[in-house]
Amino acid sequence: MGRVARAPMQWFLYVVGGLALAVSAAFGGFAPVKQAEPVLKVGEVNAGTPWNVKITSVRLVGSLEPQVRLKDPADHWLAVIAEVEITDVESRSDIRDIILVKDVPGILHDEFNGDGDEFAREVVVTSDGTRVTTLHPGLTEKVAFLWEVKPDTVPTQVEVQIMGKTHRKSSLTDLMEWLDLAPRAVLTAPVEDKRNG
Repeated sequence: MGRVARAPMQWFLYVVGGLALAVSAAFGGFAPVKQAEPVLKVGEVNAGTPWNVKITSVRLVGSLEPQVRLKDPADHWLAVIAEVEITDVESRSDIRDIILVKDVPGILHDEFNGDGDEFAREVVVTSDGTRVTTLHPGLTEKVAFLWEVKPDTVPTQVEVQIMGKTHRKSSLTDLMEWLDLAPRAVLTAPVEDKRNG
């Protein structure tokens, strides 16, 4: 008799529980919580792996020949100047992965990248303009990440993302690798127009 009396209550609890689950799922209750990237200011260091990064300025600059050439001489460069220190124990050649700029109109996109956010076309050492192919642990290097932009593109500020990677075992190779490139910090930087000097 007691079991019969408890049956309506159990069904009621099942219904209430099911409704709670449905409502929670409808409002993203089971979605993983996406943590917002820290918001930095120009000149602040974002420390992490496999690199520490400090954005020091963002500029529009003209020709940088002979070190790097614009595809169209009428264009100019958007340069994000950063101090980068490799925190990995090995030298890094994935330097273009460090910085990404978002939503810059007039940027010259690589064919394979379409119209999405864009990694730098070139990275050069600021002191002499030589191309950066590798950075080494323990040495802080001041470099310029360069994007070619159209003549009428003169932004007053840009959003810059500092990217990071995770050192974990690859499911393909079973080796420890730096994977999962993802935004690690973000800042909005003013743009200085240095095209004429």
